[in-house]
Amino acid sequence: MTTTVRRTVGTIVPMAVVLTLMLIPGGALAAGAHHRKKTHAATKSHKHKSHKKKKKKTTSPTPAPTPAPATPTVREIPVTFSVVNTNTSQVPCGTDGKQYTIAGTLILPPSTTPAGVTLYAHGLGFGAWFWNFTAVPGYDYATSEANLGHASAVIDRLGYGASSIPSGAASCVGGQASILHQIVQDLRSGAYGAGGGAAPIGFSRVGLAGHSAGGELAEIEAYSFRDINALAVMDWADQSYSPGALTAFGEDGAQCVTGGTTQVGGQGSDYASYGQSAAGFDALMFANAAPNVEAAATAMRTNDPCGDILSILNAVAVDALNIGTIKVPVAYVWGTQDANYIIGTPWWSLQELLYSESPKVTDITLPGSGHAVTLERTFPTLVSQMSAWLTANGL
Repeated sequence: MTTTVRRTVGTIVPMAVVLTLMLIPGGALAAGAHHRKKTHAATKSHKHKSHKKKKKKTTSPTPAPTPAPATPTVREIPVTFSVVNTNTSQVPCGTDGKQYTIAGTLILPPSTTPAGVTLYAHGLGFGAWFWNFTAVPGYDYATSEANLGHASAVIDRLGYGASSIPSGAASCVGGQASILHQIVQDLRSGAYGAGGGAAPIGFSRVGLAGHSAGGELAEIEAYSFRDINALAVMDWADQSYSPGALTAFGEDGAQCVTGGTTQVGGQGSDYASYGQSAAGFDALMFANAAPNVEAAATAMRTNDPCGDILSILNAVAVDALNIGTIKVPVAYVWGTQDANYIIGTPWWSLQELLYSESPKVTDITLPGSGHAVTLERTFPTLVSQMSAWLTANGL
């Protein structure tokens, strides 16, 4: 509130009159002075009372904070594929021709489903968990790629994990490659089972990646059926095997010839171990892994079908004749300390030269890494470089 001060202009009074009024008790000037004192006191009293009657401030209740929107998470859909164990590949070997179920997981980005997907095939001693490893945080390859926008289908191959476990003698590398071919076709058409109430998804582009012996299966699928858009081979070569690897294959073969064993968990028959002991397995698989990761992976290792073990090296000659006909982009991933090959020789370079008809071979080198590339300390490099390759190929 704005206060307006008014000034009153008085009448001019002669000095003698002023003096007279000042000297007379109760005169006009004295009375005026007394009036001013009273007014001043009243004003002070009014101010004091006004202070006491000051209105209390009212505060409105604090509104509840707005909940932050939930962060989208990677989607995991259990999937199953109905397959027939026949060999229609270019690698001759025997199968039992029966129908089986392959189990796996479709791992998708948090929101948008891409048009392409990559099917991942594991090698000896592993399962789908090699690509979806959660026993130690920070090594889940498929989830890491999903967070970067890529879709993955990770499976337990025939004879492993949650998939059908027939006699190990009923399988071979040509049959395993033919099963991969059937799954590639199912991923394109959406003709597979999906759990959790999800509808199967048909993808317009399908890539295929394989690790170790799974890399050989991926090669065989690629040159036998020519139905994929891109191929990734991780730590598999068709030559330059180390003495340690050849010894392990020999021990596997001997175990199979003498009757073999069951798969881990007691199912099936005619299975054997690549690396007869945990120490032997570790020496072939790891070079620069964290101790807790190595221990967890070794505890999860599987046995392998004898039919696969006895046909892997036999297929190498067929590979050599046909790898040069693969006409899709290839990513070749290798660890510089992989004990399955002769370290110090250009085994990786010789393998890359075999993909002579590929429009582009992308080398992904993991310095210091051993054979189990998703479980080594070079994991972040693997994820980032594979992501770039997947993106470049519409996957």
